[in-house]
Amino acid sequence: MLITLHERLQKLRRDPRAQPWHLMLRYGLGAGADSRSFVWLAPPSASQHILHRMHNGLLLLQPASAELQAPVSESSLRPKLAALRQIHKIPIQVNASPELEKPGSIDLPLRTEPKFQTLASGTVAVGLDIGGTGMKCCTTDGERILSKASTPTWPQGEQGIESLIQRARVLIAQVSTGHRVGSIGIGFASPMAIDGKVTSLSTVMQQRLGDVRVLDGFATRVSQGLSSGPTALFNDLTNLGRHLSGQGKRRLLRLQVGTSFGGCWIDADGTVNPSELGRLVIDAGPSPRPHTYLPIHGAMKRYLSGLGVGERLAELLDRPVSAWDSGYLLADLLAAGDPRGLAVCDWIGHLLYGVIAEAQVFLGGLRHIEVGGSMLQGPTGRRVREAVLPRAEGLIDSPDFRIATDPGFDGALAAANAPLLGTPLRGMRRLSRP
Repeated sequence: MLITLHERLQKLRRDPRAQPWHLMLRYGLGAGADSRSFVWLAPPSASQHILHRMHNGLLLLQPASAELQAPVSESSLRPKLAALRQIHKIPIQVNASPELEKPGSIDLPLRTEPKFQTLASGTVAVGLDIGGTGMKCCTTDGERILSKASTPTWPQGEQGIESLIQRARVLIAQVSTGHRVGSIGIGFASPMAIDGKVTSLSTVMQQRLGDVRVLDGFATRVSQGLSSGPTALFNDLTNLGRHLSGQGKRRLLRLQVGTSFGGCWIDADGTVNPSELGRLVIDAGPSPRPHTYLPIHGAMKRYLSGLGVGERLAELLDRPVSAWDSGYLLADLLAAGDPRGLAVCDWIGHLLYGVIAEAQVFLGGLRHIEVGGSMLQGPTGRRVREAVLPRAEGLIDSPDFRIATDPGFDGALAAANAPLLGTPLRGMRRLSRP
């Protein structure tokens, strides 16, 4: 039974034994550091749910340190607290002082919107979106997609950097036939620094590529001889955020359902804040799924991903469903009017409602939610939206919710625009394996 963390804590706050839990997140050192403060009511026995919400706040806001004023002793929170400290690698204090400072403001004012650079006359921009499952490519004149193509990222057991580079170049050459390429942007499904250097590999990429160092010079090798203009390499979801920020989108949470689940937050000044939202804890029901390697249960990576949807379909169909086939199978069930397809879309909608509710707690002024990913193309996206809307309308100041315009190739289009943008970008702290 799926019960979102928001639903569980809403019920617990009405418990007659409920007491305040006060969380302060700090964004620097010293008394003058900016901070944000949150208070939740829950009984002392609800420590696991409070720590899950605390984990979500650290994930979304990436502070320098955290303090929790709890109605229980620090010793009673072990080992959950120890796991939290190990995952986030920041100082976390419990009951550190009797009084908390008044929080400062971290919300930044609006400023001039970032602008697209102009493509050289007669050229097109190429975007390559490399996901854990699929690789997609398109050309654009800066406004619309001119041509597009896709292929599995790792077909027939392929692995290794040379194989990936060769197939990426073939895909770029395929979509750019008849065009003069002015720039190439690459989105890659792994954490990386703001300078485009890949810092670590996702689970799938690590299995196929091995050492992260093989990606040094990757963008240059992919684009060599195919374009004389600039090439940019960014995390795939960072690309999406930068693309939307460049269009003037603000206070928007962009989510992506793919091989894993991820997202980024575009704040009031247009800065893109990427986050490992696959680690966001949502399921507070009696049997939450364990994360694949972190010591947490109920995280989105095991739900809204090819793997997670495949597991849900397998439960309903009583047969194995692979991560690669899950999206196609869901679309087939909907086309056939099978109620099990509708049940999965309602389940996805419930999960997305849980994500929206958690994001609304921490992201001040959240106004817009946009969700993309190939799985949400066509009828699937429409059904999911129908499942989310009535739930989200029950939230206070409910943000508007939409499915991306082209959830199949929006990542490739965003990658194409990456070399043409000067969007502010904040780095992402990688969660650690204990």
